[in-house]
Amino acid sequence: MTSPYFIKELGPDYGNIPVLRDAGSVRQVTTQETREGRHWDFVQIPGGKSWSFPEIKGPACISTIWITVSPLRVKSWKNLWKTGDFVLDFLEYQKMNSLREVWIKIYFDGEKSPSVYAPLGNFFGVGFAEYRHYHSQFLAMTSGGYVCTFPMPFAKSCRIEIENTHPKMVLNNFYGAVTYNLLDEVEDDVGYFHARYRRERHAKEGIPYTIMQATGEGHYMGVNLSMKANKRRQALLKFFFLEGDCNMYIDDGKEPALSYTGTEDYFQSGWYYVKGEYCAPTHGCTIRTSFVNIFWGKCRVSTYRFHYPDVISFYKNIKVAINHGEHNEADADYQSVAYWYQREPHDDFFDKTEGGLPKHG
Repeated sequence: MTSPYFIKELGPDYGNIPVLRDAGSVRQVTTQETREGRHWDFVQIPGGKSWSFPEIKGPACISTIWITVSPLRVKSWKNLWKTGDFVLDFLEYQKMNSLREVWIKIYFDGEKSPSVYAPLGNFFGVGFAEYRHYHSQFLAMTSGGYVCTFPMPFAKSCRIEIENTHPKMVLNNFYGAVTYNLLDEVEDDVGYFHARYRRERHAKEGIPYTIMQATGEGHYMGVNLSMKANKRRQALLKFFFLEGDCNMYIDDGKEPALSYTGTEDYFQSGWYYVKGEYCAPTHGCTIRTSFVNIFWGKCRVSTYRFHYPDVISFYKNIKVAINHGEHNEADADYQSVAYWYQREPHDDFFDKTEGGLPKHG
């Protein structure tokens, strides 16, 4: 007899927990290696180089990606131990250059353009190369660890590459573990996971900032968006970029299918995040400059929203854009990672736009 997917009287969220699953289907690839006859739990990635987890053969589905990293250093880890500079790694953990300079790339089924490509910090939900303790339904930064639980199914293969984009500095410590389940097959109606980064250091005047644009069939899962005012004047008005509405255009629609009344409104908050930072399963604000610090010229927001279970489906194409200010007049630095599922192949929008590829600094 075939086991049910869940006990219907308990519902899908809890009813699937006691249902027994195929033994031996869980697998894992990690950074553990034997080098020069010794066991190592981490890998070192020199400047301008990449390291890849062992390739995973499908059909399978990734359930969890966990990593932790150290800051980038000019010196190798051996010299750090000799000089005692390794202590600085712990002191600098709140803000680390490696969260900006080290990127994650994921390729499914031998594709040439990665389905996932983003700086580590942004991919795991927080901008500005900062570590912030938070947890959500799909992403988390938890006491030094970085966690992604978006399911990632694939039919043939998966390669996860970690790229140190800094030309000189060394990533001395990268630890990671990728857990996945073997599958009998991947059904035709299953989309592949995508996460791509964009940035506009000066959002274009009169033009909304594009969070994502995709062609094909799929559904949009959400975004983490980090915004910073570029000008030091205007004090409280520096948060004016949050007046921008978020609009979604679906399947060649000329008018938005969904339109939200302001930036923080789309992220399920209000009044310029008046009560400050918080995290919830499907939305949150991990960084928000206090009103006191605004007068010192700082004005930053990092926030996230996941459409779960209310995914935004599309059959032909989708464009998600957000205004920077009421009429796209605010001079601000915008960077984002959009998350979605779709049938392959994906288009080359992110490969051709500003911020879609690494830029040092």
